[in-house]
Amino acid sequence: MTPNPSESVGLQFLKRQPGGFLGKEFRAKSGLPVINIPGCPAHPDWITQILVAIATGRIGDIALDELHRPQTFFNTYTQTGCTRNIHFAYKASTSGFGQRTGCLFYDLGCRGPMTHSSCNRILWNRVSSKTRAGMPCIGCTEPEFPFHDLKVGTVFKTQTVLGVPKELPTGVNKIDYAILTIAAKDTIPDWVEEDFFTV
Repeated sequence: MTPNPSESVGLQFLKRQPGGFLGKEFRAKSGLPVINIPGCPAHPDWITQILVAIATGRIGDIALDELHRPQTFFNTYTQTGCTRNIHFAYKASTSGFGQRTGCLFYDLGCRGPMTHSSCNRILWNRVSSKTRAGMPCIGCTEPEFPFHDLKVGTVFKTQTVLGVPKELPTGVNKIDYAILTIAAKDTIPDWVEEDFFTV
């Protein structure tokens, strides 16, 4: 992150650019490039599954994406499997951290719709994830992380221009987003606001 006084780089990438400390042509004796398992911290299941593949001689079966991340963990978005997807679809925001209802994207800067990871498919400790616990995804598995200055008040706030988030989910343009928002808010059913976890 800027100003990067230590001039730190990844092993084979600097952000999305090939190269890094070992250079883009580096290959292990096995012929494989560096296998990147990003995260802050990296999910323990991702690490152990790769170590098991190495130990059992099946590492060659692991498909890597363009950033050398295992596709099985990084070919979908964090939002996949998020229990708040219905709130996302209806543009229903949450009232704050730790709440069980409402989407964390609209006000709290959740990066789940733009971040590649399986955090909501492979749950932490087989129990939960950040978004399930009411904490926005901060996009820690993407090479551009951190996306904003980490000062209080800038990380967990959706940056907007005329009410439209500056950063939209992959594949969504600003005009379509604005039209969809009007339609979604006009058709929101009452049950979207209900807390389904209440006992």
